[in-house]
Amino acid sequence: MGKSNNRYEEEFKAGAVSLVLEKKQAISKVSKDLDISEPALRRWVKAAADPEDSATKKIADLEAENKKLKKELENAKDTVNILKKSVRIFVEP
Repeated sequence: MGKSNNRYEEEFKAGAVSLVLEKKQAISKVSKDLDISEPALRRWVKAAADPEDSATKKIADLEAENKKLKKELENAKDTVNILKKSVRIFVEP
């Protein structure tokens, strides 16, 4: 059927998810018709509806990291400026 080395092919998964999401068929009916387990189909539907590794999530994570790094850089620059000023105070008469 749609199995390849005891795993389902992505095209098969996409078709099953499409039947649930686009054709509005019940998960129980689709799983029975395609001879797959309901929990597996539920996982596929959930992953398709709200993918954890989606590009949007990755972009949001990168933006958060970028913001954090910019703040750290700003703090480091402030520290360097303070140290430069303190060196001038002790070195210059």
